[in-house]
Amino acid sequence: MTIERRRPIGWPRLLWALLIAGIIIFPGRGESNRASTSVSFRDVSARLDFVHRTEGGEGLAGAAWFDYNNDGLLDVYLTNGIGHANGLFRNNGDGTFTNVSQRAGVENGLGSSGVVAGDMDNDGYVDLFLTGEGGILGSQQSPVKLYHNNGDGTFTDVTEASGLTGPETAWSAALADIDGDGFLDLFIASPGRALQEQHHNALYHNNGDLTFTDISASSGVNTARGGCVASFTDYDGDGRVDLLVGDCADIYARPTPIELFRNNGDLTFTEVTERAGLDPGGFWMGLAIGDYDNDGDMDIFATNFGTSKRWFGRFFLHALYVNNGDGTFTDVGEQAGVARWEWGWGCSFTDVDNDGDLDLFFAGNFPHEPFDVMSAGRGNPGRLLINEGDGTFRDAADQAIFGLEDEFTSGVAVGDFDGNGFPDILVAVGGFDDRAGHPHLYQNLGNDNAWITLRLVGTMSNRDAIGARVSVTAGGRTQVKEVRAGSSFLSMDSPWLTFGLGEADHIESIGVVWPSGLSEEFEPPPVRQTITLVEGEGLPLTQLRSSDDRPRR
Repeated sequence: MTIERRRPIGWPRLLWALLIAGIIIFPGRGESNRASTSVSFRDVSARLDFVHRTEGGEGLAGAAWFDYNNDGLLDVYLTNGIGHANGLFRNNGDGTFTNVSQRAGVENGLGSSGVVAGDMDNDGYVDLFLTGEGGILGSQQSPVKLYHNNGDGTFTDVTEASGLTGPETAWSAALADIDGDGFLDLFIASPGRALQEQHHNALYHNNGDLTFTDISASSGVNTARGGCVASFTDYDGDGRVDLLVGDCADIYARPTPIELFRNNGDLTFTEVTERAGLDPGGFWMGLAIGDYDNDGDMDIFATNFGTSKRWFGRFFLHALYVNNGDGTFTDVGEQAGVARWEWGWGCSFTDVDNDGDLDLFFAGNFPHEPFDVMSAGRGNPGRLLINEGDGTFRDAADQAIFGLEDEFTSGVAVGDFDGNGFPDILVAVGGFDDRAGHPHLYQNLGNDNAWITLRLVGTMSNRDAIGARVSVTAGGRTQVKEVRAGSSFLSMDSPWLTFGLGEADHIESIGVVWPSGLSEEFEPPPVRQTITLVEGEGLPLTQLRSSDDRPRR
């Protein structure tokens, strides 16, 4: 869709620029525009003919939604264990999928756990990065892999030439442009080898030619506390993506923090974990980032042991850290009703009913021995918690029963694969020993609430616009979301942003703060459709930093 430029009208536009840049804090929720908050799902798992197994690995599985062939449909990638092929499933556009991994050249078979997708060289096609598996319990992990998308439905393994070796053990990975040069950089969380040695996290700077430079040490993010999950977010609204690392795998099973690294803008980071209030120890396995209270800044949900088992004489509960807007966070998990649930791995903030409030889904179980020594770790059926709009969540078991309590669930990825405007949920299920895992795909049947889905294309920014912050105002209420690559545990939600609009019949404004620093407003489109926003085609409002501070392509 072509977005028409609008003529400037003076101060109102300047105020809007300040608002979407995070300088003006949203005063509140505004009037509610809710229609139905009911939601139901159809189990369509049979449409993904995939089996997860492993020969000597941990059996943890990941998943990612992305459009590998640029046909406007979300495809899905599933990781597999040592000795078994990964799966790339092409979306056929009729609700079904075709496994094209062999033809595409991305089966691997050496063993993969985490997956993240992003256009590493800005050629218009999304590339694929995989972490290995087997090093946590075994002596050596299978290698990381970088597959370059050739644009013809096939990929080329460019790992060796890229300079990406990864840490000795690697689980989750995330992409973002940390220095604003227009290319996606790569962070890899390292959990270490159980009862033997802790390994350092790794950060690779993209040189712009499908090669990378290891800046782990010089950047200040190469801590070694058992990193299990990572995600980039601009927590303080200064226009630079910061880094969150959830630690869960201390080799002596000690509680660890959620690490927060503030981006200094010069390829270095400063750890502000304690100052931000994220230092209380836990076993943080999944991260969901989103503005659940619609106040304009990003909040954090993190999965933990939950109520599965006492450890060190107490329960380590899930946390919901509300962003106070001053660089600090406060855990309101207990008050919100999200803390006292079973064990969790992957999680996602997603508005399942499109009422304008972010709901919460998380899953995760351990299989059986030898993991029971740490925690019972079983019994999570897949928790869907509906945002009540008053700071609390309610269990939606009466509306959506997923039945995952006896399965080795790990990764969670959310994306609207059928294009009906409502997010669908994919849960990756691992295989361990002689037990196979089969992914679960839940199709969201939707309701009468309105929505808009935005696909962003960067020109000065990285092509995928990873790191962009988008504001949509409808019915007097403003929602803010970020484009990310790498979310939850070992997995990646769709990079396309869907905004639930409730009963609103039109959109009042759409604003984008691009990773380049450019702020634009776009002509509001009709609701209930998917549109593409291209950097530079809106009305420019302000530059957050000068070109001297932020290099351009």
